[in-house]
Amino acid sequence: MGIYRVEEFLARAKAFIAVGDENSLRHACLELRFCLESIVYRKLADVGDQLPLAVYKTWQPPKALKLLLSFEPRADQDVSISVCLNTADGKPIGEWLDLGDYRMFSVSWLNKNYSKLGRFLHMTTLPEYEAPPELTASMIEEIVNEIERVASADLVMSMNSVTAVPCTVCQSDMYASHAQIEAEAAIECYQEKCKARHHIRKDGDGFTVDRTGLFSVPCRKCEQRLPLESIKHDEVKECVACGHKHMFRWSYASLPDAPVKAE
Repeated sequence: MGIYRVEEFLARAKAFIAVGDENSLRHACLELRFCLESIVYRKLADVGDQLPLAVYKTWQPPKALKLLLSFEPRADQDVSISVCLNTADGKPIGEWLDLGDYRMFSVSWLNKNYSKLGRFLHMTTLPEYEAPPELTASMIEEIVNEIERVASADLVMSMNSVTAVPCTVCQSDMYASHAQIEAEAAIECYQEKCKARHHIRKDGDGFTVDRTGLFSVPCRKCEQRLPLESIKHDEVKECVACGHKHMFRWSYASLPDAPVKAE
């Protein structure tokens, strides 16, 4: 069995594709979604115990792979690993030993095809009723081919270390990789009620994390700060501390017309 353990999903998907009717093809789409989830979650789990399962257990693969890329900028690129002995000055000597290949979907491919498969797992929506999306065996087979390519990898690896840092707003753990620290990158709180944005700044041998983005307002009940990263008109937002609900509304006013200049 391969390292991603998708063989049973693929076998069932191919059996459904061979039948070829619409109902069977829809079942094939479900099996292929299982394949994508199994591969991405297996890779994400390789980050290690410093990234708790609770952070991503409910995330769909596109969001999970995006998280991976924030930790490892090359996590969606194929890599072949080989080793050999070195001389005292660091130059390779002797024959190279191939350790294996790491393969992964690109983010753009995963976003496109995970959503494409998902369209056929539900009833046709009202806007699509007159012209429903077309489901063909050839379309699904293209996805099968890419899954088989990635699943043929014999290595899963993590090339980064992860450090937990507290969110300055809700105090929940956020996570920053060595690559993010070196790049002084932006990170975001994982809590759905918070999502406060922060910026990493190197400070000597360490680093600091500062709040960035939009402003915050106090909770009307407990005075905990509520981050306002992307608030919409009439949106209800819960306090990250006590759960008290708040409604946000924006207003606007027209400006007087500019006076007409006499000619």
